[in-house]
Amino acid sequence: MIERKPPERHALTGYSLFALYFLLIEGPLSGYDLAQLIKERTPGHFRATAGNVYPRLHELKEAGDVRAGEPTGGREKIVYEITEQGKQTLRKGALERRQRVENLLKTIDHVLAITAPAKPFS
Repeated sequence: MIERKPPERHALTGYSLFALYFLLIEGPLSGYDLAQLIKERTPGHFRATAGNVYPRLHELKEAGDVRAGEPTGGREKIVYEITEQGKQTLRKGALERRQRVENLLKTIDHVLAITAPAKPFS
């Protein structure tokens, strides 16, 4: 019997993080609807298309972070929803990004402090 290894967990991409986030706050969505939400809510930052959202949804499904419903409608629309594991993955990804942002802010604060104009003598 061949033993299958679970898919290797990669760091969450921006698209994967947004996919989990929107599935959590908006509820089940199709890939198309998810791409539209990402485009609308990140004006100019993420150009979400089926070509970059569906592969992320597939990866998230393989990892157990989302589940896909049965295809419905004339165009075989599939609706995805976040799983409990996906909620934990989202939390972990958010915490990792938070630490990076905090480190960046510390660096910016340091740069601002050392490049501030000298105060004139009173």
